[in-house]
Amino acid sequence: MTTITVSAPPPDPHPAQDEPRRSSATSAGETTATATQLLVPPGQASPTASPTSGRNRSASTVSTLPDVTFLDPERPPRLDTFHFGLRTPFLYLGFLIVCNVLIPCLLYYLIQIYTDLSDKELIGIGSAALGVSSCFDAPFRVWKLTRHRAKYGPLYYPYVADPAFEPAGKKWLPKQMPRSWWHMDFTMHTYHMGLFAMAVPLAIAPSIPLYNFFLFSLAMLAIPPMLIFALTLKVWHSLPFWMSSDPPRTPTKPAIYYFIEDIGAVDFTHGREWRKRCQARYAASPPFRTLMWNQTLFWTIGFAVFIAATAAVDWTVDLDVAFGLVLGLFFAWGLVWGLFSYMLVHRALQHELAWWQRKYAHVVVTGLVPHDEQHRRELEQRCGTPLAELEGEEGPGHAGVEPGGTSKTGGRTRGYSVHARLQPRPGSTTSAESGVTTPTSAATTAAATQGPVDPQKLAVEMGQVDTGVRVVNFTPSPVSTAATDTTDANGRIV
Repeated sequence: MTTITVSAPPPDPHPAQDEPRRSSATSAGETTATATQLLVPPGQASPTASPTSGRNRSASTVSTLPDVTFLDPERPPRLDTFHFGLRTPFLYLGFLIVCNVLIPCLLYYLIQIYTDLSDKELIGIGSAALGVSSCFDAPFRVWKLTRHRAKYGPLYYPYVADPAFEPAGKKWLPKQMPRSWWHMDFTMHTYHMGLFAMAVPLAIAPSIPLYNFFLFSLAMLAIPPMLIFALTLKVWHSLPFWMSSDPPRTPTKPAIYYFIEDIGAVDFTHGREWRKRCQARYAASPPFRTLMWNQTLFWTIGFAVFIAATAAVDWTVDLDVAFGLVLGLFFAWGLVWGLFSYMLVHRALQHELAWWQRKYAHVVVTGLVPHDEQHRRELEQRCGTPLAELEGEEGPGHAGVEPGGTSKTGGRTRGYSVHARLQPRPGSTTSAESGVTTPTSAATTAAATQGPVDPQKLAVEMGQVDTGVRVVNFTPSPVSTAATDTTDANGRIV
């Protein structure tokens, strides 16, 4: 069997001025059609205003424009554009350790040694120091999600102006705040619930007095996320509120997915482009959905382990020893559990890549799920314009990939995304006998006829001419007829 290696020519170092520049967010293996070239609903201003202009909060100029993601036979939609320097995360980690371990311990032990203050007063001082970090990071994140929502905030309905940009009032502060400022993202609400739970022992433990309950404050911080993670292991189809970028009454995703989307977009400043990429990856890749479910379960168990360990230390060890031990236990547990999580994710991503390359033709392409008609009618009603006039030449695309289709699950599956616009790679054809879309190329034709292959023609048909110096190894082989994968009720591969 012949192996053909094609090298795409390097990009022109001096592109013509009249040619549109390729977006830096578009990867070599994935062509993204920007929806800013589509039509705009009547009565709305052009939504092509830069989403980075965080101060432009007019509801008539800011709307979510979906991108068409062309599926690559070699890999799922890419998330490797996520990048960051190590300086900022380490500085933030040091800030958390100083505020939540070093300062409380220094205050507690030094004051205990050199003064005659009672335990009640010492615990009161420690409780004031323990919440210092949340006085900085939480307000800053809220500010980014409200003042700069167009850049960092969750996606809204496609083609519909986000009402969150309308002012909450006409005078003073409400005039400057968005109307729905309280709808931030999944991670922010989960963090707020944890902070409220943590505040209970910090506020009442010194006055009861129940000093061991004060040391249980970090465990109280972990209880709400643990419960929320456990609840998201089930697919919910009728929730009446938003889950980050997922609208009400659409299938929910595991909590880890929302954390990845929200933290990447807000805390690592990758913005709404990152949210779109996450939506496309989750909708297109069943193994990635399985990874998100497994990681959510893994961290749910991890929260339970930390809560149990904290309780064991808190209620069995003397207060003077438990004070420093419990505060340090949180970061020690996070480090160990995070390392295990990293190893599991690394192995799962390798499995996902192998699965995608092996199953693309007869599982991914044949399992594309369309946007359901009910949702399209809802969007058309909100837009006031038929979506056929807005989708462009590429059409509406597909809402996700579900092995076996929707016959056994019905309606919107867990892989369904209102923001996904998935299309098979350009150059694919549909078999006249089976009606199955399969990728074809000049290499496949040449392999069947034993004729020569023109590398330039092959590069054109594979869509690799304008993708830099990426090398594609293509081994022609007949399309496999193996049985497709099946999924359970939660969308996991069985």
